[in-house]
Amino acid sequence: MLLLASCWTACQQARPTGAFNFYGGATRANAYEDAVSFTDAMLITDFPRPNDSLAPSKAMMDVGSNMPPIPISFVASYLTLLDGSAVRFAGGRIEWQAFFDSIAPGKRALAAALPCTDASDNLYVLASDGGLYSIDKNGKRRWKLALFTPSSTTLYCDLLLQPSGIVVGWSVDGTHGTLAKCSFDGTILWKRHHSLAPTRTFAADERQNLIVALSANTAGITDSLVCIAPNGEQVWSRGIAHTRLFRTPVVASGIILITGIREHQNQRDDVVYALDVNGQPRWEKVLSFTPQGIAVGTQESGTPLVVVAGYRTGIGEALSVVVGLDIEAHELWRLHYDMAVIGAPMISRNNIVLIGTKGEASGAYFMNKQGVFQRVVSLSNVAVCLIPAVDAENNIVFAATEALGIVKVGKLPTQRLLPY
Repeated sequence: MLLLASCWTACQQARPTGAFNFYGGATRANAYEDAVSFTDAMLITDFPRPNDSLAPSKAMMDVGSNMPPIPISFVASYLTLLDGSAVRFAGGRIEWQAFFDSIAPGKRALAAALPCTDASDNLYVLASDGGLYSIDKNGKRRWKLALFTPSSTTLYCDLLLQPSGIVVGWSVDGTHGTLAKCSFDGTILWKRHHSLAPTRTFAADERQNLIVALSANTAGITDSLVCIAPNGEQVWSRGIAHTRLFRTPVVASGIILITGIREHQNQRDDVVYALDVNGQPRWEKVLSFTPQGIAVGTQESGTPLVVVAGYRTGIGEALSVVVGLDIEAHELWRLHYDMAVIGAPMISRNNIVLIGTKGEASGAYFMNKQGVFQRVVSLSNVAVCLIPAVDAENNIVFAATEALGIVKVGKLPTQRLLPY
């Protein structure tokens, strides 16, 4: 009994350290190597129980999430819902609910990009009304900063939280872009306008410099990768010739990685580009597939491991390819999957997880760092947002999209204490 009580206390207190940014942190390297490995022991679900007197109403139970969850502890997560609200959800119950502003009669703004939290569990959400909202850990709105008036072509960027503030990006017309940095009290620290639009997600290096891909969103045009200092000044800019940049920059092991489609002289190539921290080209690698994301971790030897995942489409179903590279782009291994990989791989100290779909089915695919497939855990029983988060117990966490709830792939803390 004492053991269970201790475990429950640990569940309540355990939380990710410091700020929570998706894709493994501000570097967007999809690395979770602080923990030993992702586990595939079981599916853990948290949905309201209808016979619970404190459960949400039936109407509320049918409201799903439009973004992945932010885990606050093993049992609690922040969710942004399709009714235009943010909630703290734990144990099948809504502990609080905070609404975004109305944009039309009977219609509220929705979260429009991946949110983030700071070390005090304050939640930050960029909503579809062009406002940046801050909600404290008790569900009280701290402030709202009106940044822009959206249009039907507006592109919203995922939030990036740094020690000195929150970085926001958007493009109202889908062509020209704006980046802004806000303080934790809702003050704009700086704002930059660009002739190209920022891609959905940007990264930061260990010195808090931003690494942002700017794209014309047109094939064959020269897009740019820019480095912006913490004070908003541009450090360097590098054009990537004839290449449309469309994925997240990754910063790790002293290099910057970015993928794009290069179209020149009637030839089309999917390419991974590597630059050094000063924006100078290091190498480029032409791929035989369209990359969906990159993770950077370490091999057993302690040297860097770059994992690139993507898929080929053609006749029949998509075939995914996962490639392990060293830091100089030499191929270490290659694995093929009969599914379509979604997003970037996630890499822990001992294994790698991919999220993929095949027809109507979806699942979490486990493999080791030597490129050997281990098993797949099905996610097909519940409709979930297939962008995952990772909690303090190294469980992979998904938000349900057609009902209020959470689905995890992993183990309970009590199981982790047992020797088997």
